[in-house]
Amino acid sequence: MVLGVKMIILTSMSLSTLNITSVEELFTIFKQDFIDNETYLTKDTQSYLINVKKENCCPCPFGRIPKPERFWHIITKDERNPRARNNPCLDAKEKNRKYDIARAKRIHWIKTIIDNWQTDVQVKHFYQKRGNRVNLILWHSEKDFLIIIRKESNSTDRFLVSSYLIYRTEIRRYEKQLKEYEENAPIGIEWF
Repeated sequence: MVLGVKMIILTSMSLSTLNITSVEELFTIFKQDFIDNETYLTKDTQSYLINVKKENCCPCPFGRIPKPERFWHIITKDERNPRARNNPCLDAKEKNRKYDIARAKRIHWIKTIIDNWQTDVQVKHFYQKRGNRVNLILWHSEKDFLIIIRKESNSTDRFLVSSYLIYRTEIRRYEKQLKEYEENAPIGIEWF
């Protein structure tokens, strides 16, 4: 539980498939959390805007206005089977994704975890270097939910990369990364 906020899974029946109702319901949450209201990653007196690159949009297959690529990324996952892919984004990497109900039903957790990452004891964090990029991993260990935030190279903004449910088979990998980080921190790539 995050500071008295019960983290429940969305239960709307419309979320079982990618359709006009589910897309609009999910986008309403995303828009409220990241477009209409800015979200900041804060520690002590430092705050960084969470950038969802709202101007970088993909078409909506249901005739509604285009939606930010980051929205589509958050509610989809990588898919190897070309026939199962249904992400409307045309970007080469993004089009190889499909709707993920587990991610969709937890879209409202992202802002809550970002807002409370310093005070919720269930939220573990560690930094991860990928090539020349530095990611901050926020992991809600009780809910097995992970958020990836990346430092933008020429900006004070932080880019929301992804969020997803960690399946039981993946937990050891993240526990190992967290333990390695905690044993060696600071490692010189931290933002805070």
